[in-house]
Amino acid sequence: SPVQIGTITDWLTLSAGDSHTLALKTDSTLWVWGLSTNGRLGLGTATTNRSSPIQVGTFKDWSAISAGQQHSLAVKTNGTLWAWGNNASGQLGNGTALSQSSPIQIGTLTNWQTVSANL
Repeated sequence: SPVQIGTITDWLTLSAGDSHTLALKTDSTLWVWGLSTNGRLGLGTATTNRSSPIQVGTFKDWSAISAGQQHSLAVKTNGTLWAWGNNASGQLGNGTALSQSSPIQIGTLTNWQTVSANL
């Protein structure tokens, strides 16, 4: 049966990946929980799993999120695109195959509105 996660009541949207979840609150903060392998949580580490929501950084400017199988994508309110997690197949879009454990900006465009990460 469904159970409430904690007592926070100002969630705006969420996206579930293979073993991790991203969520946006109404104050535009980004929250994550689940498996941290390959840095998919964006917390700067690939070794600390989280069983309850934890905020990614201190920014209050996230507007869209999508959790993939082992990576995550997000858009900020200024229209920039951000990615983190497993990048073995170049899924982060930064021109490398190196995984990232913290959000990194992808390119310089500022007109992104939405994202969708494939499982």
